Amino acid sequence: MMAWLALGGCAMQDARIVEDARSHMIGLQRADLYVCAGFPSKTARIDVMREMLSYESRGGEAGGLNLSIPVVGGINLTGDPGYCHATFELIDGVVTRVGFGGDNDVPGAPSARCAPIVKDCLRMPHQPGIGPLRAG
Repeated sequence: MMAWLALGGCAMQDARIVEDARSHMIGLQRADLYVCAGFPSKTARIDVMREMLSYESRGGEAGGLNLSIPVVGGINLTGDPGYCHATFELIDGVVTRVGFGGDNDVPGAPSARCAPIVKDCLRMPHQPGIGPLRAG
């Protein structure tokens, strides 16, 4: 029973991280996004000032628990590993919108599978002298 509670708590925490990213990453500079999330898998220039950066996280990267029990066999407590597609809109090199899509929900924790993409971004300084985007 404790394992189920721990898994649910982790997924809920990841869902909170993703929800925080929707607002706290606004204003992040392109170079800082590259530092915390890595280089995007896709980019698209929309016009002279606007571009879209896309990041992918495929099954297993967001965590989960697979157990192998003798005689019983393997158990996957998260079901389908799913995937996340995160998109960042930048205007003049600054994040203005953040969106998440894909098969990224965990029961009771919307978009939780997207947390690995943005987790480190919420820990880094947002602007010099201001401190981290998210405490903790």
